Amino acid sequence: MANKIIVMGTLDTKASEGLYLKDRIESLDSEAILLDVSLQPHDIELGERDITAEEVALAGDTTVEEIAEMDRTPAMQSMISGAKEMVKNLVESGEAEGIIAYGGGCGLGLAAPVFKELPTGTPKLLITTLPERAAEEMGLNDTCILSSITDLAGGKEVNSIEAITLASAAGAACGMVEVEPKVTSKKSSFGATQFGVTTTHIQKADEIIGEEYELLPFHATGKGGRTLEKLIRDGRIDGVLDVTTTELADELVGGVLSAGPERLEAAAEVGIPQVVLPGALDMVNFWTPDTVPEKFKGRNFYHHSTEVTLLRTTAEECGELGRIIARKVNKSKGPAAIIIPLRGWSQYDKFDGVKMVDYEGNETDLDWHNPEAIEKFVEAVEENIDEAKENIEVVKRDFHINDTECVELSIGKLKSMVEGGWEKTG
Repeated sequence: MANKIIVMGTLDTKASEGLYLKDRIESLDSEAILLDVSLQPHDIELGERDITAEEVALAGDTTVEEIAEMDRTPAMQSMISGAKEMVKNLVESGEAEGIIAYGGGCGLGLAAPVFKELPTGTPKLLITTLPERAAEEMGLNDTCILSSITDLAGGKEVNSIEAITLASAAGAACGMVEVEPKVTSKKSSFGATQFGVTTTHIQKADEIIGEEYELLPFHATGKGGRTLEKLIRDGRIDGVLDVTTTELADELVGGVLSAGPERLEAAAEVGIPQVVLPGALDMVNFWTPDTVPEKFKGRNFYHHSTEVTLLRTTAEECGELGRIIARKVNKSKGPAAIIIPLRGWSQYDKFDGVKMVDYEGNETDLDWHNPEAIEKFVEAVEENIDEAKENIEVVKRDFHINDTECVELSIGKLKSMVEGGWEKTG
């Protein structure tokens, strides 16, 4: 049985590309379903299995003639509404396994909302003249973006360069729908957050539970945290080992790697088990030194690399982060534990760690490690956590976040929560 791929485009302006994609897909023994999202009537003939712009418009409770009379934005919104409905039905019913869309600004504007409605794992490929904008627009969606070197101009025939791009896209789409992932046979999937300065914790955790459980690492760079939260809400994560909550520090202080104000809320809302640590809360992230705002001139830093500059969080900021984390964890519907390592929260945050530099990059004799910051964090967590809730606990231990003892405690608690043997200990 042939694989079926939706080809979504505006045939009123870009018919040659859509017809070419359909031809190339079908030359590879797959079936292409043209989904016309034109904003104007036209006389391009479609095949029996294809879906006309009129059908798409009707699914959005309007007609192509009415859309043609609208301004561009409401016209696109009407067509998007119908396209979402048509594509969702095709994918859910098994009548289509994947989708390609193509175009410039209008094509991107029509495709992005439709692609975002599809589940993670559904093959999605976008051919666009605006790849950078497409990456921003698609956000956390797992869309493959292929840059078109020449414009998708909708001429009588595709040009020789365009032909290569479109043929490559057709081949990629056919491969994406044909190859089935090898699904893990492990019990459950745990989402885990990491930075280079906390990777040791995640690697050791994987060594401990890797035979039984799948550990899915997310780089805590803003997008990583948002992706974790999305997958939790999508039901793809069974438990969370949130070792690296550093994105909260960037959100509070103004760093470049914030995951937004909703970070650390999905697991609490959904009710899956979570173990939370203050990993890398000792730092706020900026790029090269010249990107650090002048308002931080009196603060202390460390150059993680030539491209990354770390601002040391103050004791007061760590206290506020403790309040934020406690209040978010208080909303947990499922079991939750906050584990606080008292000897440091990153590779740099330890007794024999690194020295800091000032705003101009001059070396100082000041240690990065700040016991007062840890103390303020502990106080804030204990003052704000809801101790009456039997599903929540706070555990303080005299070890470093990357110590084996810390890893054994964190992953052991999560494992017991998922398996149903967890009891609040404190």
